Parts: sequence; structure tokens; C-alpha cells
Amino acid sequence: MLPRPDFVQVTPALQSGGRPEAPRPTPPQETDEHGDTFEAWVIKRSFILLAPVCRLGLVATLLFLCFIDPLYHALNLWTAAVPLAFLVSWHVVIIVFLSSFLLIRRRAQTPSARGNTLLAFFCMQAVLFACYGVMSWLATGDLSLFAIDQLLLAAVFCFPGTVRRWINGIQALVLGLALAWLDRSGKFLDLMNLVNLILVVGVTYVIDGYMLRNARALFAQQCRVVQERRRADTVLYNALPLEIAEELKAHHRVKAQSFPAMSILFADIVGFTRFAAERSPDQVLRILNELFSEMDALVEAHQVEKIKTIGDAYMAVSKDNPGALAGLALSMRDLIQHYNAARGSEFSLRIGMHCGSTIAGVIGKKRFLYDVWSDAVNLASRLESTGEPGRIQTSEAMFHTLRHAFDFEERGMVHIKGKGPTRTYYLRGARQGMST
Repeated sequence: MLPRPDFVQVTPALQSGGRPEAPRPTPPQETDEHGDTFEAWVIKRSFILLAPVCRLGLVATLLFLCFIDPLYHALNLWTAAVPLAFLVSWHVVIIVFLSSFLLIRRRAQTPSARGNTLLAFFCMQAVLFACYGVMSWLATGDLSLFAIDQLLLAAVFCFPGTVRRWINGIQALVLGLALAWLDRSGKFLDLMNLVNLILVVGVTYVIDGYMLRNARALFAQQCRVVQERRRADTVLYNALPLEIAEELKAHHRVKAQSFPAMSILFADIVGFTRFAAERSPDQVLRILNELFSEMDALVEAHQVEKIKTIGDAYMAVSKDNPGALAGLALSMRDLIQHYNAARGSEFSLRIGMHCGSTIAGVIGKKRFLYDVWSDAVNLASRLESTGEPGRIQTSEAMFHTLRHAFDFEERGMVHIKGKGPTRTYYLRGARQGMST
């Protein structure tokens, strides 16, 4: 299946002039660090609260069922207008209701399942507490517990859209009609009692709207934090290798690593310093950026690691695949040739390669730099500086490592600073049938 695009293409509609109207892209929705939209995020937060609310409700209902209801019966505190058995039955139903949702919530794993579970919970509690409101009014002439329940639920749970407000409004309407029909005393139809019920509905409406606006503001803030973190991570991952960046994020420091057989490449643009002296800074920067950006793409393609650029020099390494680094060197040489043909320039690369034991790590606490150092690095650098333009000079160790897959030309003994006469080779290309 093809991945969905970030922007939805709208079918062009013909304008009056017969020209198709330009598509209007729909910007992607904001998402948090887990990829959740606002609706999914709100539902997840409310769903997490469902279990503790159900457990707390179970404890309170069991206390009523085991202690308060028997006390009503023993002291004859409950009115005869409503049989006590109704209240006991209601408590039993509440226990079953809350226990059921404690079990159901374990199977709701997707955002849609969680949303449907919450909707079912809101609807069923609305029915049950409407029944309780009828019993409470007919028995005591009071709706305080009903009002407390509605206000607490509005303050605890948050749900996208206006569906909860409709549920609360319908619940209050049904309760009001039931009491107007069942209350033989006519007390409920008193203006103040009607106003109190309307006030409860109004306050829950306001609380629900406030909770939703507050949740949206919090979600937007979290999204901004996630975006800034992603930008920072992008900079960090561009500056450091992936595993080094992850270690730095996790531990705020990086342990130095030792590599017994790392391959090192240095490449230098011959004559670029003289070329840059005759050009404007903007032009020099543009050309370097073009060349080094192409080299960065080659590094990604050959799956090796760029270490740094120093002026017009480029350094890359391969920890365990010298053939990939040799392929990069050949690709760099071809890149310069193609660039010259396209731009009419006369650049050439001088490349040096060596393999040996190295140490790698992050240096400093500001402007982090992942670097590699050892005698092998120095030798690779000097192989580059003593090479010839347009050629890839390698050490004898590199030659013995790659000679079965690549063609070489022996250069002979070359005086290397700090090493003396050293046998070197020129890498010519990959052997036929061998992949770089």
C-alpha cells in the first residue's frame, strides 16, 4: 500500500473561465510525540482516568451497600415514598456497571475502541444517575448528590466535541420530565427547583467547555515542545553518528571507542585556495556547498560516516567495511569529473586512504564534534597530501585489504613525514563483477 501524502490533493474544479482551479492542500494535523492527534490524545488521557474513577466508585458504592443501606433500614431513616429495595438495587446495578467497565477497558486498545468505551460509560452513567435523581428527589426532596456527580464527572473527564454536553442536557431534560410526572406534591415544579436543575446543567456545560479548551492549549504546547525537540534532534543527528547521538541524549556524555581496523579517507580539492582568493565569499561558499552536499549524498549511498570538513578537505571513515570507503573514493573522483563537465570548471580531487587502529569520541561540551584520531589518521592525511591530483593514494595495508576486489597500481616508495620512505599504491577501480 502506498503511504498517504502529507497533503490531501483536492480534485480540481473548473472555474467559469474553463481553467482548473488550483488544488487547495489540507495541512496535516498536529501530533504529539506518539503521533496522536488532539482527539486521540484527549481520549487517551480520559481513558487512563476511567479505571481509578471506577475503582473509587466501587469503594464508595460498597460502603453504601454494606453500611449505609443497612443503617437506613435499622433506624428507619429512609422515607416510605420510595422502597429501600430500590436504593439497594440501584447500588447493586452501579457495582455491576463499574465492574463491567473495569473489565471492558482492558480490551480497548485502539483510539476508536477507547472513544466508544468512554461514550458508553457517559451514556450509561447518565441513565443510572437520572434514575438516582428521581429516587433521591422523591425520597428526600434533594438533588445534591446528583449535582455533585455531574460536576465531578465534568471536571475529571474530557471528551472531544460536544457529545457530552448533549448527553448532560438530555439527562437533565429526562430527569425534569420524570419528576414533573411522578412528583405528586408538585414541589419540583417550583421555580427555584427548576432553576437549580438548569444551573447544574449550565455549570457542567461551562466546565466541559473549559476542560476542552484547556486540553487543547496543553496539547498545542506539547506539540510545540515536540517540534522543537525534533528540530534539535535533527541538528544532533546531522552532527553526530546515530548511535553516538543516542548515547549523548541518554547519558549526556559519550565514551571513547576503540576500532582495531577502521578505514580512513581524506579528500582535498586541489588548487581551491587559489581559486577562492579570486572569487567572492558567496560564490566560494556556493561552490563548496554544492560539492560537499553531493559528497554527503555519496556518503549516505555507500553507508559510511562523514567525520568533518576542514576548509576544502573532506574526511570520512568506515568502521568495518573498507570496500565501501573505496567505493566512496571512486564515486568522489567521478563526481568531480561530472561537475567539471557540467560547470566548465577544472577542479580535481587528491584522495588518501589508510586502515588501522583508531580511537573515536566526542570532543568538548559546546559545538560537539565527533572526531577520530590515531597514527592511522595522520598517515591517511599525509597520503592525501603526498598524492597526485585526480588519483587515490592508499597505504600498503589498504592495498592488502582490498586487492582481491579492486585494481591497484603500485606507485613505489614515497617519503611520508614522520614515517620515512613508505610503499604506496594508487586505487584505479573495482574489478569487473565486483560491487563497490
